[in-house]
Amino acid sequence: AASLSQRAVERRSYARVMTTLRVLAGDELGYVRVCANAPAASDDDGESLHLIGKFGALNRASATLRMHHATPNAHGDDALTFTSLGTIVAARKGGRVDALDARSGAQKHKTLRVDGEIVDAYGSCSSATAMDVIVVHASGEVSTHGVEGDGDWKRRGSFTAMANALSADVDTRLGRIVIGGKDFGNDVMIYDIAEGKRLYKAKPPPVNWLNYRAPPWVSATCFASQSECVRFFVGTGEHRFRHYDTREAKRAVLELDMGNAVITSVASSADGNEAYVANARGLFEIVDLRAGRTRGKFRGNSGSIRQIAVHPDGMHVACGGLDQYVRVYDVKTKRAVASAYAKQALTSIVFDAYTPEVEAANAKSANKKAKKSTKVEADGSVKKLKKKVKRVVASDSEDDVPKKTKKTKKKLKMRIE
Repeated sequence: AASLSQRAVERRSYARVMTTLRVLAGDELGYVRVCANAPAASDDDGESLHLIGKFGALNRASATLRMHHATPNAHGDDALTFTSLGTIVAARKGGRVDALDARSGAQKHKTLRVDGEIVDAYGSCSSATAMDVIVVHASGEVSTHGVEGDGDWKRRGSFTAMANALSADVDTRLGRIVIGGKDFGNDVMIYDIAEGKRLYKAKPPPVNWLNYRAPPWVSATCFASQSECVRFFVGTGEHRFRHYDTREAKRAVLELDMGNAVITSVASSADGNEAYVANARGLFEIVDLRAGRTRGKFRGNSGSIRQIAVHPDGMHVACGGLDQYVRVYDVKTKRAVASAYAKQALTSIVFDAYTPEVEAANAKSANKKAKKSTKVEADGSVKKLKKKVKRVVASDSEDDVPKKTKKTKKKLKMRIE
């Protein structure tokens, strides 16, 4: 009875926490599908997502490959946080990149078109109307483009990182990119984007017992959160997960065998102490980096997982793939707390965490903090005045104190009162 009541409390808490949950999932038809947990009449229904709409038009030739939130770049300010996180950068087939409004699906800028196929794209905002996009080409080229308002995109620079890129991750704040590919010479590397300078290149793993070294096959990459681009994760086509620390060595500091299929996506926990790993057969596991082993599995997926998304609260993680389902899990309990049938094979996924309700709650919290800090400052000034009066009184007797000092004491007492 106690366990049943505990589960009921957990269900109610999940329903409260996730009342504003929205997930955007790109599919093979070119649509971006919107899933949200509508108000429910019961606790069980409150854990379900619902497909409530879709953005875009039917066009298989421009199917989404990856989606990410835009972020404030190094030249932006904190006021751009909600503006940038309300923008979704979608990398599509055919060398297309769209900047979409997360709430309405409207394009914030013209479609960016580049030559050849692309692997991924990342956006950053330097003002409310200006945006930069970093495009990773399948050919191994990394190009940067900028736009202002409704103007045309301008190519600002490029460099060649390798000959055949398969995956990448970008930290727009520090201007770093980790990129990996397939075949010899295309192992994982870190570049300074502005200068096009290589900062790190991993050594290939040692030869096996047959004296054979397999060519690199970097199928997924990701910087570790809060590591300042010092640590990163790699998933390989030989179902190996690797954790690198650029301060330690050129080879991985941790290597684990994960399932028996190509690793398709890796993501970092909010604190950078865990990694989430998914593969082409539906395996979805947690790696505890401090313990050097897996901590458990997220169950329920039956097809290839194409992308993992981590909620900004760090408590939830979502995945989407070829089984046509969006699933959201609780990181601590590893339970699926919400799911939705998207009706099409999914290729990308991202949380829309900064809803109007969340922004209102953040504004309310900021007001409370401001009032509290004002009160603390006022209390501190009163305490200082009292100490000053005590020093004046203790230093001189009433008869020996000059008239000027007596007036000062009276003024201080009046201010305190």
